[in-house]
Amino acid sequence: MIMNQKSKTINFFYEISKIPRESGNEKQVSDYICSFAKSRNLEYIQDKYNNVIIKKYVPNSEPIILQAHLDMVCEKEQNLEFNFLTDSIEVYEKNGILKARGTTLGADNGIGVAQILNILDSNLNISIEAIFTVSEETTMIGAECIDVSSLKGREMINLDGFESDTIIAESASFFDIVLNTNFKFEKKYLSTKYTISLTGMLGGHSGFEIDSNRGNSSVELSILLKKLNAEIIDFVSGTKFNVIPSSGKCTFYSDLNFETIQTIIAKFETEKQKEYNNPDFTITLSKSDNNTESFVLSKIESNRFLSTVTSFKHGVFFKEKQVTTSQNLGIVNLKENVFKIGVRSSRKDESVQILDYLKDFCLQYNFEFTLIGQQPGFETKQNSPLIQKLVSAYNKIENKNPNIKSVHITVEAGFFENKLPGLQVAIISPKIVGAHTVNESVDIESINKCDHWLWETLSI
Repeated sequence: MIMNQKSKTINFFYEISKIPRESGNEKQVSDYICSFAKSRNLEYIQDKYNNVIIKKYVPNSEPIILQAHLDMVCEKEQNLEFNFLTDSIEVYEKNGILKARGTTLGADNGIGVAQILNILDSNLNISIEAIFTVSEETTMIGAECIDVSSLKGREMINLDGFESDTIIAESASFFDIVLNTNFKFEKKYLSTKYTISLTGMLGGHSGFEIDSNRGNSSVELSILLKKLNAEIIDFVSGTKFNVIPSSGKCTFYSDLNFETIQTIIAKFETEKQKEYNNPDFTITLSKSDNNTESFVLSKIESNRFLSTVTSFKHGVFFKEKQVTTSQNLGIVNLKENVFKIGVRSSRKDESVQILDYLKDFCLQYNFEFTLIGQQPGFETKQNSPLIQKLVSAYNKIENKNPNIKSVHITVEAGFFENKLPGLQVAIISPKIVGAHTVNESVDIESINKCDHWLWETLSI
């Protein structure tokens, strides 16, 4: 019976992947979850945010809460024609691994959603309260605003992790920060314009991969533009607060000739490919000759802009055995005059220090600091009943104990810990690699193992 239940998770994931579900566009997938519940005569609630709660009660059973988020990070290969508002993710299997063609896979957190549907669709004799939230990858407004006052459970298994054979018992807080900048453009007639594109950096999740020498396209592009004596016309790099930027583009003027610019670029590209051990690090250059009026930063103002980007402390801020506090320079957009930064911290004193750094940075450059969102972390003691259930179930299957750890990511669990007094929270998951990138993949065997682990835990 367990084998049949395990195979359903992947089937549900394929169904979910047909439905567009970028953050903020979850109505269709939310309706799918409601249809699932309705067709099985399960009680459900869909709120105005498109969060869904499903309740499945059996007599003499204390409910356990299962939780996952409906949305996904939407990234695609640069030249791929794909509309995340309308198109289905093309999932395929290769050598026991699920991947997507040219886009993020959405295993984060589509696999977790599918695992919960699998449990709800089973004949497991236990009460389940299932929570499906929206916009976890952006504002977390779903978890922040959902009404869970009717829930009876005080043990919650969140299925939004990345590591197999692991219980996550603690996570970091996350701060969404906008720095409104003040770089001034002036009109100028330019005989030549250059456009430079930097692509192929590794990017990735700003929690899990902030300490893995992936670089930052905003910083690297700015370093190169300094070498080119660039006067900046436009500059944009990065897509999200919580994604390490992997590509950037700039239009600029330089008094260097085309051949000199090409030589500098070729040398820089080779150096960076070696530094990051990444042959995909690529820089392309194009030239436009037309004497037109443009809005451009002066050489002094361009240098100020580029120095601001290169002096920003992107990356690890504090670390012991693992990263405890970091910041991701997620977006630099010159035309909008904005830097967007994601800060993570699992220590209150360190979060104060890094926010003070950002405020001092703003004072130094006369920028405006705005904290637009904050998501709490969570902590569950290792001797809690829920953790012990998970350990016991894993030990029964594998004849050894799972890893128990804290992580430098932010999940929705902190909101629920605050909303439901006495709530115990733990996170388990299959092995997901490359989340938030077009290289995202999930190991099928690890999905099966995680399903078995979840099943055994619920059966205790």
